[in-house]
Amino acid sequence: MAAFVVVPHVSADSGVIARLSESDHARLSALDGDDAARQRFLAGRAALFAAADRLGEPEIRIDARCPDCGLAHGRPLALGGGGPVHLALSHAAGSAFAVAARRPVGIDAEPVSGSSDRHAAIETLAPGRGDALRRWTAIEAVLKADGIGLRLPPDAVRVRLRSARLHGVRYRLETAHAVACVVTVAERSR
Repeated sequence: MAAFVVVPHVSADSGVIARLSESDHARLSALDGDDAARQRFLAGRAALFAAADRLGEPEIRIDARCPDCGLAHGRPLALGGGGPVHLALSHAAGSAFAVAARRPVGIDAEPVSGSSDRHAAIETLAPGRGDALRRWTAIEAVLKADGIGLRLPPDAVRVRLRSARLHGVRYRLETAHAVACVVTVAERSR
């Protein structure tokens, strides 16, 4: 079962700095002078560490180096630990939403009070029935769990109420409301 954590950007504990990787320290240094970006970054790392802790993996380190440029803004990977640990992160409405699981996992969060333009864009990118935010967060969470991200068109993901498929692989979906957001976690089925 996936471990889910929310950390508000403004409450990120600076104690997380001691757990940062070398590349994360470099990214944090690059954010000097931008307090909001520093808080967002630290909240994200705090949420990822807390989710891993809840999964029973308090010793992991996070490597988020981008495979294209080497900077620490890529998909977060867990290093170390006693077993496989998969991580995912999303930011919305001033909070970091993180999940850790034993199988590939993804997460997406979207503010409920988004603009009508945002809802129209979702309908254009991912038309379908039902709640647009629920559908969009499910699509993004599956694409993150798969590791491909938005390099695939959103219609490649087939969303049902509590599950989705991508390339023949099934994902279990859990959607909830948290911090005025629709949040969906997609965890790869066995």
